Amino acid sequence: MGKRIKQLIFFGLVGCAVYFLLAYHFIFFGKEVEFLKKEKLVLDHTFYSPGDRKEIMYKGLDSIIANEDLRRAGIGELLVERGLVSEEELRRAEDKVDYGG
Repeated sequence: MGKRIKQLIFFGLVGCAVYFLLAYHFIFFGKEVEFLKKEKLVLDHTFYSPGDRKEIMYKGLDSIIANEDLRRAGIGELLVERGLVSEEELRRAEDKVDYGG
């Protein structure tokens, strides 16, 4: 009986961990991690590291914003909130992605 309960608890914890992986983007900023809720339960773009400001500018902010899953989850707002890009830079990158500018 005790072994069965331990198995149920174990599989319940594994199920919760899998659900968390499917439901959230893990955005790494150095040693810090932020979570962004996904629109649907998928493993696409579960782990992402935009880097520091220098890396973001090297990659191109528009290339980060072009990722629709991350964009809809709020990666742009998160970058602004953390002070890695300005709201104006974000708006220009969104316009470039949306209108090909």
